[in-house]
Amino acid sequence: MPKKIFFSVHRNPLPDREGNTTYQVRNENFRTMDTHELLEHLQFHGLARRELMEMALVVLQKEIVEQVTDNKRLHLNGIGTFFLKLGLRKHLDEEGNEYLPVYTDPNDITGNDVAIESINFTPDNELLAMLYASGYSFENVNPKGSVGKSLPVDFDKMKTVLKAYLDEHGFITTSEFRSLFGLTKYMGDKTLLQLITEPSPMLTRVKEGNLYIYRLRTT
Repeated sequence: MPKKIFFSVHRNPLPDREGNTTYQVRNENFRTMDTHELLEHLQFHGLARRELMEMALVVLQKEIVEQVTDNKRLHLNGIGTFFLKLGLRKHLDEEGNEYLPVYTDPNDITGNDVAIESINFTPDNELLAMLYASGYSFENVNPKGSVGKSLPVDFDKMKTVLKAYLDEHGFITTSEFRSLFGLTKYMGDKTLLQLITEPSPMLTRVKEGNLYIYRLRTT
């Protein structure tokens, strides 16, 4: 019997270019499995000895941090690649509030202006193939005739996901971008325009045939 994946339907915050209200779907996660529960699951099904898995997770945690801070990507075959994400260090204004400085001269940026933001992860095609190959059924958790409330897009999180995608694939098209983030054509075009025109833009755009191709800006 296939697994059942729960989803909810959400109204997009803005209409499309024709003024129509459009909708998207979002996975509904009701709970989080923590390390203790995962180890219990593995032990119950006889997949691995608990003490060995505990040791392996601790070692993996330390190795991820050690390798990405040693200017390396850490690739686990069949799983994916971990890599470091850097950003500019936030400053404090006279009232003690944090703000992100804007630099107009690259020579002004020194090591003191850089900070670690996160560790990114890009899944391997083998892991995605396992995900896509399994049979699933889908069930809407919204009451019939109702929709969920759309949440605003977290622009920083979007950039993190987009950076990981581009590191893996090299470029993204307009339709792929909309599909990746569940955006309408209007919101997709608007967001991509922001990403190529904002101060220190993240993306560059070129037209190849009938398609616009977006890549990470390298300069």
